[in-house]
Amino acid sequence: MEVKAAHLRQLNGRRKSPIKLNNLFQMFDAPGTNASGVAVTSYGQGQVSGVTYTVPAHGEIEVDFELNIFCVTPGDVNTLSALIRSLLDASHQHLYDEISKTDISGGASLFGFFSFGVSASYSDTKHTMDSWGLSEANQEAIVNAMMKIAQQTSTFNYRGTVYNRDYDYDVTGNMFAIVMDATIQQSQYSNQLRFLAPNPHLQSRDGSISLPSIGNLYN
Repeated sequence: MEVKAAHLRQLNGRRKSPIKLNNLFQMFDAPGTNASGVAVTSYGQGQVSGVTYTVPAHGEIEVDFELNIFCVTPGDVNTLSALIRSLLDASHQHLYDEISKTDISGGASLFGFFSFGVSASYSDTKHTMDSWGLSEANQEAIVNAMMKIAQQTSTFNYRGTVYNRDYDYDVTGNMFAIVMDATIQQSQYSNQLRFLAPNPHLQSRDGSISLPSIGNLYN
């Protein structure tokens, strides 16, 4: 019960805060030769469109762009996310679903599950999975599934609406999305993956303002 309460406090805290992620950073972890697990090597925001947009005060704009990026496909993100959810008990499934509603997740529970927006070592993610009530067999199933994922160049077509509801002045910036890099290790084998979250947002030029958008990169 204490773990669940801590998760809820963490989720509630994330809801109250706007996105303030730094641009991508690197963290290196050196697991043992026979280690098995997941390490989040970087977590941040990546610019997904080279176009600069201006959203008028208390207004909105339509945004339409195409992105080609070498990463895990949307289908694999959805499949992996569904696998993790299926391995949780009912109460933890509810918490898992709530993660997707936080800004830090970019609209997909998978992105907040392992690290809540920060880099995380193999031992960190192991502790996280333990705290979610996942057995060793459950964790092995997740690692196995991630080892089988192959990256490819995927095309993301985005069409959505960016809202500037809170500011009485125009906001100019670029479209960003949450990006998570992970290294999956299983004995002497490893797999490096890049995940792109489905919900982009507009970030002002100086990084001080983030505007939400309604739309999905996975459409």
